[in-house]
Amino acid sequence: MEGKKVCFFEVEKWEQEIFSHYLSGKAELTFYQHRLTQNNLDEAKDADIITSFIYSDLSDKTLDQLKGLKGIATMSVGTDHIGLNEAENKNITVCNVPAYGPNTVAEHTIALLLALSRKIVPSVERTREGIYEYQGLTGWDLAGKTIGIIGTGKIGTLVAKATLGLSMRVVAYDPHPNPELEKLGVEYVSMPQLFHLSDVITLHVPLADGTRHLIGKEQFEQMKKGVVILNTARGALIDAQALIDALNIGIVAQAGIDVLDDEGLLKEEKQFFSSYFDKTDFQTALANHALMRDERVLVTPHNAFNSKESLRNIIHTTVDNIIGLLDNDPINVVNK
Repeated sequence: MEGKKVCFFEVEKWEQEIFSHYLSGKAELTFYQHRLTQNNLDEAKDADIITSFIYSDLSDKTLDQLKGLKGIATMSVGTDHIGLNEAENKNITVCNVPAYGPNTVAEHTIALLLALSRKIVPSVERTREGIYEYQGLTGWDLAGKTIGIIGTGKIGTLVAKATLGLSMRVVAYDPHPNPELEKLGVEYVSMPQLFHLSDVITLHVPLADGTRHLIGKEQFEQMKKGVVILNTARGALIDAQALIDALNIGIVAQAGIDVLDDEGLLKEEKQFFSSYFDKTDFQTALANHALMRDERVLVTPHNAFNSKESLRNIIHTTVDNIIGLLDNDPINVVNK
């Protein structure tokens, strides 16, 4: 490790402090708050490892000019900003952050569910107005209800365990059932069965060509009347107009969503904290969204990931990735 140089781009002061704490003495560290571009390549010319977020230029052209580069540790899940094939051709190992914090998103999902079932938001709003009346604020119990979980990866698994603890019946759909959950009492069913059985449906799958508008008019028509919909995954999993129509005809009684279909500009949650992310068009699109004005819908501002622990997890995972690269024992590798 002696003599190796790690260059950091798009790193804030508080992030620098953590990186320095864990990596001091392991390599020469250089920090820049700005992004790496074709105009400042000299800052990275001697780097063995580059660490950045998604706004730095790590394209084929850049990699071709950084002759000594051996590794990239991106502080993101996505790697669209990196020329992966060129990196592989040049034996540059690329590592990412596979997940920010599944428990953080799972807890936000449960928070939305509880807020809907006990009408927490209108209750608080009414009380702040000095009105101590509970008419119209009758909630409903979770115990005994059936929740359908679409996708039982890390987040879906945590939601399943939490709702089992709330005495809910848990059914799930996943092409790859989790034996651990089956032992706990989770019932794996087909997608149509899940729609038919569930009082609550929550989505925990990635957005891909095969999952875009996974829930649309046809799927809503298969659901119980009065179903509650939760989405803390990606907005485009649900056809927003179909959800509005389902609310208007009573198929959907309530919805708790942290993500909306108009979020095409957003690829990484951490973008919210970047000065390079243009929030203007993003916020305008969401502000005009019909679901934002529906009292039966709780919309949070893509905040499910946003805990102190989750943000620190990005840094700590990146630290582990850098140490792995320095020790020639890389982890979370995406291009080999």
